[in-house]
Amino acid sequence: MVGFSQFTRERQYLHNVSPATLEWYTHAFKWLPSESPTQDELKDAVIRMREKGLKATGCNSAIRAINAYLKWSGSSLKIPQLKEPQPILPTFTTAQVSRLVSWKPKGFYPRRLHLLALVLLDTGCRITEALTLRVHEIDFDNLLVTLDGKGRKQRVVPFSFELRKVLFRFVADYRKPDSLLLASRNETLLGCCQ
Repeated sequence: MVGFSQFTRERQYLHNVSPATLEWYTHAFKWLPSESPTQDELKDAVIRMREKGLKATGCNSAIRAINAYLKWSGSSLKIPQLKEPQPILPTFTTAQVSRLVSWKPKGFYPRRLHLLALVLLDTGCRITEALTLRVHEIDFDNLLVTLDGKGRKQRVVPFSFELRKVLFRFVADYRKPDSLLLASRNETLLGCCQ
């Protein structure tokens, strides 16, 4: 499969995509019968995905990878995305947010957990971004935090003065300038990031 392997090699070495993205491409290409599929074979691939129990979201994930390959290969073919349900996600009420913000934890572990919840709530960052955040990436003066996001992309996000107070106290009590903000006591990454 020269086409698939050449595509993934270019993505890896020229576009610097992550290993997870490369794995995503490889998984998606397994649905295709050949490197030069016809429109009927593309339709059949989507039908087989659905028959195997993939939801529209899972199919669309594979479809995006396949469409990227088709565009790269110069094909004029494209698979249309499936319609996905758009559920309305529940949010915290004002009273719940107020209770969370006003809680005064005692001790290292409750304070770290409280800070994690506040960072997630205030910045809207992903859990991995919060857990890999280093103290020197926090700009206390301008109320900005630099997050290392998905796809190795950095972004700067503002945070509230209330979060600044909690951050400042936690850093003063437990952290050095180059350490992970929410690390374990022995300065290692917490659970989901290992």
